[in-house]
Amino acid sequence: MKLRITFIILLLAAFVPFEVMILKYLPVSDTIYGYLRFAVEVLIYLIAGIVFGRYLFMKQKPAGTPVDKPMLIFIAYAVIITIVNNAPFIQSFIGLRALLRYVPLFYVITHIHFSSTSGKKIFDGLMIVVGIQCAIAIYQHYFGISQIWYPRASDLEIGGKQTGFKLLNTGFGGGREMGAGIGTFGDSVFLALFLVICFVVAFAALQRSEMISKKQRIWYSTILMLITVSLFFTYSRGSVLIALLSVPLIIYLAGGRKKLVVYIGAAVILLVPVILFGVIDNNTTTSSYINPKIKYTDPIANITTIFSSSYVDNTLQFSRGAVLTEIGGELISSMKLLGYSPAQDFALEKAATKLFGSNMPINNLPIINDVYWVAFIIYYGLIGLAIYFFILYRIFTTSRYVIRHSPDPYFRMFAVAMAALTIIAIPYSLILRTFVFRSFGFYFWLLAGLVFSEWRRLKEEEKRNQVVVQA
Repeated sequence: MKLRITFIILLLAAFVPFEVMILKYLPVSDTIYGYLRFAVEVLIYLIAGIVFGRYLFMKQKPAGTPVDKPMLIFIAYAVIITIVNNAPFIQSFIGLRALLRYVPLFYVITHIHFSSTSGKKIFDGLMIVVGIQCAIAIYQHYFGISQIWYPRASDLEIGGKQTGFKLLNTGFGGGREMGAGIGTFGDSVFLALFLVICFVVAFAALQRSEMISKKQRIWYSTILMLITVSLFFTYSRGSVLIALLSVPLIIYLAGGRKKLVVYIGAAVILLVPVILFGVIDNNTTTSSYINPKIKYTDPIANITTIFSSSYVDNTLQFSRGAVLTEIGGELISSMKLLGYSPAQDFALEKAATKLFGSNMPINNLPIINDVYWVAFIIYYGLIGLAIYFFILYRIFTTSRYVIRHSPDPYFRMFAVAMAALTIIAIPYSLILRTFVFRSFGFYFWLLAGLVFSEWRRLKEEEKRNQVVVQA
C-alpha cells in the first residue's frame, strides 16, 4: 500500500501543473468539467481516509506532529466564530476548505516513510516539470498566448460562488499583462506562485553541493536561471521580489553565512544601478502610471516601476496599498480579536458595514483578498492570525530540526526550502492568496509533509537509540 500511495502522490505532484490543460480537452460537459477540477482534492481525501482508516482498523493511534494541536485549535476556533456571528455554515465550510484543503495531503505524507530514492524522484520530477513550464512561459512571452493555452470556461457554482479564471474575464480585474506567460496553469499568477516554490527548492539544492555531481549542478543551475527569467515573464512583481528575498534566507539556513556576505555584496553592486535607473527614469518623466494590461512593458521596467511615485500613488488610491493602509490599518487599530467567520462574502460585507458604514474606501470588496492577511483578520480575527502564525512557526522549527539532524541530503534540502518558505510566505501573503491558490498551497503542504516524514523517522530512531543505551 505504501508504494501505491507514494506513486499516486508523485503522480499528483506531476499532474497539478498540467491539470488545466488536461481537463480542458476532455470530451465532457461544462458541468462535469467543473466538478473534475476538484478531482485532485477528492483523491487526496480518499487516500487520507484509507491511511487513517487503516490505523482505526488496526486499533493504533497515528503518531502526532508538532502542528496537530494548533491545527485542531484553529479549526475549532473557526467553527466557534461561525456560530457566534451566525454566519452561513456552507459558506464558512467552503472558506475554511480553501485555506486548509491540502492539509490532508500533509498528514498522508507525514505518516509515510520516504526513502532517499523517493526524495530524489520528487525533486527531479519537480525540476523537469518546472523546466517545461519555463519553456512554455518564455515561448508565450515572445509569441503570445494562443487559444491553445487558454483555460476552459466553467459556469459551475459552489455555495453560490462561481469558479473561473481571471484571464477569461473581460471586466475590471480580468485579463493579464501584455507579454505575461501563463504556462499550463491558466493564469500568470498561478504560474508565478509555482515558480517561487521551485525557485526556493532549486536554490536550496544548490546549497547542498555534496548531493549532486558537477553535471547535475550545471543542469540545476540552468533550471534556476530559467525559473528566474520566467518569473520576470509572469509580470508578478511581488513574486520576483519574494524569490530574491528567499536567496539570503536559504543561504543562511543552509549554513553558508560566509557566502551570504559575498552574495549580498554582489547583489548590491548588480541591483542598485538597476533600481536607481528605474527610479530616476520614472521620476524624470511626467507620464502617469500605465497599466501593463493596456500597454506592453518590458519585464525589467515592470519591476522598476514599483519604485516610481506614479505607481505608489496608484496603488495607494486604487489597489493593494489602499487595502493595506486604509482597511488594514483600521482593522488593526480596532483590535478585532475575533473574526467574522470564514464565510467570505458574509464576513467582508459585515466588516465593511461595521468599520466604515457608507464611507467604504473601496467599491470592490473582493479585492481585499489580494492583501490576504488583511482579509485573514476579517475572517479569523487577530486571534486566528496568531494561531495560524504559530502553525507556521511549528513548521519552521521542525524544518530546522531536520536540517540539523538528518543525514539524508535530499531531506535536508527540502527542510531548508521549507524553512525559507514559511518565512517568505508571510510577506508574500500581503500581495497574494498564497495558501488558497493550488499552485502554492499544494506544494507547500507536500514539502511540509516530506520534512515531517523525515522528522518522524529521526524521532523514532532517537527513541530506539535511547532504548539500546538504557538496555
